[in-house]
Amino acid sequence: MTPPRAVSVVGFKDSGKTRVVEALVGELTRRGLRVGTLKHTAENIDFDTPGKDTRRHREAGARASAILHENAAALFVDDHVTLADAVTRLGRLDLVVIEGFKTLDTHARILVPREDADVDRLRNGLEIAAVKVPGSAYTGAGLTVLELSDAAGLADLVESKAYPMLPGADCHGCGYPDCRSLGKAILGGDAEATRCIRNYEAFTLKLNGESVPLNNFVRRALTNMLMGFIKALKGGENAERVELSFEVDRDG
Repeated sequence: MTPPRAVSVVGFKDSGKTRVVEALVGELTRRGLRVGTLKHTAENIDFDTPGKDTRRHREAGARASAILHENAAALFVDDHVTLADAVTRLGRLDLVVIEGFKTLDTHARILVPREDADVDRLRNGLEIAAVKVPGSAYTGAGLTVLELSDAAGLADLVESKAYPMLPGADCHGCGYPDCRSLGKAILGGDAEATRCIRNYEAFTLKLNGESVPLNNFVRRALTNMLMGFIKALKGGENAERVELSFEVDRDG
């Protein structure tokens, strides 16, 4: 499944990032888009409530727990989750707005500088704009600048510029040296997001959860071999999407 388009809102502490996320998400949602959000924190936060059943389940030894309701769900996992994995767990979305993750270069970004010096410390070549938040000392130097009150203009920019999150594998399959270079080419109009073979290739292979790069010959050979078996199965002649996963029996 191709990841949804993504944009991150980055800035230093107390720069006004959350206000920008609120304005952007509100406007994109009013336009009928399915929007999800992700936030990075450096603090060691206790995400669950002490004494609640899900917390008690994990204190008893469960590595993960979930609470499900007819209209909502919450998942608690005592493990590191990558940004890409978190996006897949958010479900079917049109856009993901990410707050933080300053060091990642897999998607477009909006800067929220507190002052002019912050721009050089935040930029990585994938910035599409900066937002001037009331009360900041930022003068608007060096970038396309929008006011926080211009949520419509910000949403227009995101809709026109944001592209599906790249995998960050730097596999060179797109013809560029790394994902950031491909992202810069996409933003500059010199490449399409479909150049990322890991996001768009019709056949993917994962070993222990990690994607394995395949050349065209191997991809075609594996596809043809598997489809030969699948079409011999009942209903296989109508297959449109195939997913295969199995555990390797090392003793067998």
